[in-house]
Amino acid sequence: MDGAIDRIHPGSMHQIIVCTLCRDVPTGARSGEGLCAELRSRLSAQPDVAHGFTVEGVACMAGCARPLAVAFQAPGKAAYLFGSIDAQVDAADLVRFARLYASLPDGWCNSGQRPPRLAGKTLARIPAPGKPADGNQ
Repeated sequence: MDGAIDRIHPGSMHQIIVCTLCRDVPTGARSGEGLCAELRSRLSAQPDVAHGFTVEGVACMAGCARPLAVAFQAPGKAAYLFGSIDAQVDAADLVRFARLYASLPDGWCNSGQRPPRLAGKTLARIPAPGKPADGNQ
């Protein structure tokens, strides 16, 4: 499945993208595909959030120094890249962030607004094209 795109719901505007090549540091296992399945399952249990998201696996996002890498993006919104994600422990906070992200008109939030387990795992927050960043973390 490496490089393949798996969608939870066609036509959705928001994307969660998970690296499928990242290896867990202690075990060496690739946990990206399992995290995709877990996120799909958790989102399906929350239809008000799930209808607006796709979950995709991609072969690499160049976050190799902090595996497992997970990104959030949507048209007209800031994009986020998280690293050092624990597929088993962080899934619930990724879904919490999905709910927050969907509610933000421009996708912009500071680290204090993100779920606690993700606040220190933010590798990048990229402003939407044509939208200036406000300088808050």
